[in-house]
Order: sequence, then C-alpha cells, then structure tokens
Amino acid sequence: MTEVHKGWIAGFWRRIFAFVIDCWVLGLIGFFIGLIFDDVFVQLGGWGRLVGFIIGLLYFGVLNSAIGGGQTAGKRLLKVRVVNSSGQTISLGESLLRYSVFAVPFLLNRAQFSIEFLDSFFLYLMSLIVFGGILSILYLYLFNRVTRQSLHDLALGTYVVNANVPAQEPGKIWKGHLVIVGLLCTAAIVVPVYTSSLVKEEPFIEMFTVQSTVAALPDIRHVEVSSGTSFINAKGGKSSSVAFVSVKVALSVNRIDDEDLAREIALIVLNEYPDALSKKAIRVVMVYGYDIGIWGASSSHYYDFDPLVLEGELSFQD
Repeated sequence: MTEVHKGWIAGFWRRIFAFVIDCWVLGLIGFFIGLIFDDVFVQLGGWGRLVGFIIGLLYFGVLNSAIGGGQTAGKRLLKVRVVNSSGQTISLGESLLRYSVFAVPFLLNRAQFSIEFLDSFFLYLMSLIVFGGILSILYLYLFNRVTRQSLHDLALGTYVVNANVPAQEPGKIWKGHLVIVGLLCTAAIVVPVYTSSLVKEEPFIEMFTVQSTVAALPDIRHVEVSSGTSFINAKGGKSSSVAFVSVKVALSVNRIDDEDLAREIALIVLNEYPDALSKKAIRVVMVYGYDIGIWGASSSHYYDFDPLVLEGELSFQD
C-alpha cells in the first residue's frame, strides 16, 4: 500500500473540524430564515429538507470552486482547500456535482415517502443511494488514509489539501477500498429484497393499514407506526418490560394539545391492529414543527392510552 502523504493531503481531523465549522455557519443561516419562514417550512413537510440542500449546495458549491478559492469558511480557518490532481481549484459545475454526491444520500435518508413506495422498484434505487452512499462515504473517510478521498472526491477526482503546502503526487487509493465500497453498495441493494417481503406479512400489513387510516385524518401530514418494548426500573432495582404500540404524527396545524385527536388515533390503532390489545399501552406522539436539514424546530406532546380501557369505553358506548 502507498505510504500516507502527510504533507499535502489534509489530515482527517483538520478536515472534520473544517466541516463542523461549516455546519455551524449553515445552522445559523437556517436559524434566521426559520424565524421568518417557519410557517412555510411546516407546510413543506418532508420537502423542507430541500431548502437546506439548496442552501448547502450554493454554500459549498460556490466556495469550494475556483470562485471561492476552493475554501469554505471552515476550510479557510483550518487552511485547507479543494483541488484536483494537478493542484488547481475546480470549476463551479464540478463543485456543485461534488457536493451533490456527498449530500443527496443524507438528504434522502429522512425523506418521507408513501407506503406504495415500499413496494416499488424505486425502493432498491433509494436503498443504494442512501445506505450504499452513506456507508461508502463514512468508510472512506475513516479508512482511506492515503488520499483521504471519500466517495464525492473519488467521483470528481478531487482532494482536500493543506493550502500552504506545495502540490505533491497524491498517491493512489488502495484497490481493496473500492472492493469494499462495491460490497457495501451490493448489500444496500440486497437488503430491500428481505424488507419488501417482510412488510407484506403480519403485523406489518396491519400497521400499514393504521398508517393509511390515520394519514387520512385532517391536519395529519405524516405518520409513523411502530411496535416495541421498553424497560422500566421498578423499586428494589428490578426492571420490567413494557410492550407498546407507538404512532407518531406530524401535524400541519399546531394541535399537539388536542387530546381528542390523540384518542381518535388510538382508537384507530385498536380497530385496525388487533395485536394492540396485548400491549401495555398505545402511545400517540403529536409533533408540530419543521426540518430543513440545516436547522429544525418542533414541539411535541405524547399521550398514553391503555388498550383495555379503550376497549371498555367502546363496549360501553355500544
């Protein structure tokens, strides 16, 4: 394996600290525009993350290109810059594409898709981009010690280098890293083969029915349904497990204190998901807020309902 080029190629921590500074800059931008456009961002829902992506694209795209001398604010403070193999700054188009390769997997990682999406070809493509992309980026950041290129650098042939050091021969990446990246991407494609068949079986199919029914209620923007177990420490140091069903809803109107809406959602769970009766609680979490990727703000309220008590109320009403 080629020796590490310590002089020209920027080190891991210098590069990470530069990125952290840039994230602070973007966070401040997101905070201030959130004060002005918070209602708009709430209505955008999951699409709000595109706002942060576009701001990041302009910030990193312009400053990491020849226009900004290959240096964002963080890179300028840490004295590193983005260059090509010849040591020259890259064009604006190359810089925009470089950032896109890096940011798109993280953008899509928390995207909100419909249930039908889980049973389509696009699930495999999305898994490749998100999980294959993120795992490859992180792996190369950590283990490619020769050229310190991550996925977006390899795609564009760029390097992050120490700005005050003359250009050197950057060396070549170990081919084993490329094999591992290929295996990570292959695994990302294979995983949906298992998950797509799993969601068609009980209890997942019933949980998706709950999700669809709740999503049809007024002022509900997004719904997540899950079932799990939590452990509670009791007196005497003993712990006990508590099984629950959780429904997390994102609201387009601030109704997090609306207990009647929470109860209506819990009753839907009881009707559409028979296994809920075997659980200790039905938890409804109502959230109002926004997430634009570079900044987010939200408030929430949760309600716990006893399934047996709810069933008794229904029987009494009948």
